[in-house]
Parts: sequence; structure tokens; C-alpha cells
Amino acid sequence: MEWFERASLAGDDVAAFNLAVLLDEGKLVPEDNGKAAKFYRLAAERGNVDAMVNLGLMLENGEGIKQDVPAAREIFRKAANEGDAFAGQKLAELSVSDGFETAMLPKASRIK
Repeated sequence: MEWFERASLAGDDVAAFNLAVLLDEGKLVPEDNGKAAKFYRLAAERGNVDAMVNLGLMLENGEGIKQDVPAAREIFRKAANEGDAFAGQKLAELSVSDGFETAMLPKASRIK
């Protein structure tokens, strides 16, 4: 955790993503979805496509952060534009209509 935090503070998007995954899963450290979302957001802002997908899932379902389907749609769009097929699928699902809601995906479907 300490090394991922240090690398993340130094600007490493992969370290921020890995730290988010650890916090999201809660296997090696206590689960903290709020912190996980913050680190996914940091990594996503640095261009990490996997973090974009996981942050999109958290935004879609309101896990660890306030549910925000339009924001989820936008982050899935960014990841899809980077070539992520899963993000493209999620974008299509969310774009069917503004009121369309998908079932919450289990954490196992997240990128690790």
C-alpha cells in the first residue's frame, strides 16, 4: 500500500489504479469504496483506461460515491474512445435511454 501511494503521488497512473483495486476488493486491506473511487478517478484523469471502466461502474451503481449515471456514461465514452470494448458495451447499454438502469455488476467483472 505504501509504495503504491508513493508512486501514485509521484504521478504513476498504474499505481493509483492498483491502489484503488486493493481498496475496492478488500482482500489484502479493509475495503474502502470511497477511497477506491478517489484513486480510480485519479488514475482515470491520468489516462488509465482500466480505471475509467471501474470508476464508471462505481458511478453507475453508486458504490462508494454518489450514483451519477450521466457521469458514468461520459467516462465509459472516454474509455470506449480509447478502444475498450467493455466500455463500449456499457455505453451502449446506458445510452438506450436516460431512464435505463442496468443490474449491478459483481466486483468480479471489474478489471484487476
